[in-house]
Amino acid sequence: MFFEIIFFSLLSIITAIIVILFKKRSFDLNRYNINIRGYKLLILAAVIKITAEFLFKKYTDITLLRILSLNWVIYFGLIYVSLLNIKNPFMMLIFLGTLFNFAAIAANGFKMPVYVSEQLFDVEAKKMFLLSGKDLVHTLLTEETKLKFLCDIITLHPPYPFPKAISLGDVFLLAGVFAFWQDLFYKSSKDLKH
Repeated sequence: MFFEIIFFSLLSIITAIIVILFKKRSFDLNRYNINIRGYKLLILAAVIKITAEFLFKKYTDITLLRILSLNWVIYFGLIYVSLLNIKNPFMMLIFLGTLFNFAAIAANGFKMPVYVSEQLFDVEAKKMFLLSGKDLVHTLLTEETKLKFLCDIITLHPPYPFPKAISLGDVFLLAGVFAFWQDLFYKSSKDLKH
């Protein structure tokens, strides 16, 4: 999901710049103060998530795997930071996305069930990988899956650069990222005088 957030952030920045130019506004980042209370917790959560996934792929020690499987605890930090900043419209979207994803994960053994579309590449290999338990945060969506509507069921097909399935929560998270960048750029711009 981090690659998607980076990719979507870049698209959001480009869109925001186009909107500012179209509305004939100048951009001055010094005019806007990014004020997200608890932002260090967001950075820590990202570091924990990336580190856990990296270590899970590299090492198979049973004790280490038990510790790494608790990486879902970062959702409490994400929800906390979202609630601290809930007055920002983009944070409401991020809060809802985080809550939806956590509900799906908590209801399914603390792994996100994934629907593997027949239109993606290597369908059987992806299904086998998800069934094998070798993915720290994902599992295959089955008949026993709970809260299917909150799981990774929305397929992003090529030409999207990262073909995969995302969840309703991911859509809200990406909308929150988009709204953040739009808000940042718009508040940092001013009308150009003719």
